[in-house]
Amino acid sequence: MALQIDYFAAASDEEAAATVNLESGLRSLPFDDESASPTTEYDVVASQDVDPGIALGYLNELLTGVTVEEFVTSGWPAPVAVSDDEQKFVLQVDPGFVALMSTREAPFDELAAQWAAAEAPEDADEWNPRPRDLADFLEGFVALALKSGHEGKHVYCWLWP
Repeated sequence: MALQIDYFAAASDEEAAATVNLESGLRSLPFDDESASPTTEYDVVASQDVDPGIALGYLNELLTGVTVEEFVTSGWPAPVAVSDDEQKFVLQVDPGFVALMSTREAPFDELAAQWAAAEAPEDADEWNPRPRDLADFLEGFVALALKSGHEGKHVYCWLWP
């Protein structure tokens, strides 16, 4: 089963945590889940390949030289909430990484190709995304990073492994 990952921006950890028990993530708006506020709308960047730890760590290493291992052991992504059934998670994405991504400009094809070619650390799961999928993700994530910065929000991810 593939991961379901929805990146979104929220004003606070509390607002982000309120999404943790959604049945099918944030991309299923408008909300049909009674536990979520029907008036809350989120811009969502969905992925099945780009988790907020290892996958974003590969990209961060390409852009900054900080190794994947350092990235994932530095406290990010930060846990915000766990669902009642302990199957879904809300994590905050590293704000420094989000700020870095807000400075990127399209086209993203070359960066996506480099990112897709990153080699997984020895003990990590296989990394084999399609460059086109990563370019599409980058386009959406950069837009989300820019918008969240302008609105004073943080970027989170809702994750269902």
